[in-house]
Amino acid sequence: MSDQLTDWHRQGRVVHPAVRGVRREVFVHVAGTGSPVVLLHGFPASSFEWAPVSAALERRHTVVAFDFLGFGASEKPRGHHYSVFEQADLAQEVLAGLGLNTVTLVAYDYGAIVATELLARASLPVDRCVFLNAGLYAEQYRPTRTQRAMLWPGIGPVLARTISRSAFTRSWSECFSPGHPLDPELAGLHYRALRAADPRRDAPARILRYIPERAGNRDRLESVYAGTAVPLSFLWGMEDPISGRRVANEIRRRNPGADLVEYPDLGHCPHIEAPARIAGDILARTAITAGD
Repeated sequence: MSDQLTDWHRQGRVVHPAVRGVRREVFVHVAGTGSPVVLLHGFPASSFEWAPVSAALERRHTVVAFDFLGFGASEKPRGHHYSVFEQADLAQEVLAGLGLNTVTLVAYDYGAIVATELLARASLPVDRCVFLNAGLYAEQYRPTRTQRAMLWPGIGPVLARTISRSAFTRSWSECFSPGHPLDPELAGLHYRALRAADPRRDAPARILRYIPERAGNRDRLESVYAGTAVPLSFLWGMEDPISGRRVANEIRRRNPGADLVEYPDLGHCPHIEAPARIAGDILARTAITAGD
């Protein structure tokens, strides 16, 4: 039986980039024609979260979305120590394998931290980076109760294994705005992607180590937003209890002239809550970059 997630996977393919000397299985979805736009997904979802936005962008761009290691249809190596720096290595290898030149990055949540590291390295030719809700400034970030619990040593992996579809939906729903609630059926598809090819069911807890990893590297990462030569844009749901108004205020405080769009009615997942609006605002910025 076909559904949106199955269709998304059928339209993509698995590639095998070498990441830190190890061949990995990575799911990649490429569609459309034109200048390349690369979509970097968040936690706890996968590239599938971009499906509604990608469809609109594909009319003007070659749109690339892939699952980070440990997510979705990509490899979930048993006992792996995940790192956003390794994910940046993976992103570089995937994009090099696709033969892309200059790209526009669109990055959300976990993917935004990976994008920040890519900008810090200045090794990937990026003509613009569009950030969506993310903990760009560690001190302004407020993880959910479930995320905090999964960071407890020894307890986190056990808790991750016990999370049911209903518990997943309930926890994720807390991140959405009241006016744009999470569709339980859509949440079920994301839960299926979360659990795929993860027999120990503990990958989410291992991935969440990025929270202290980001905090421990805050000077390197946070300096990027003021120091990079790449034009930056910020599309921000203000009803986000995790990284909404506090992070937006910090963006504005540190850079009063930032291209910051505030959505007063959207939460932590603006591209899922209002995909047509977000796609339109992304396209407005790629047009500026292209000089249209």
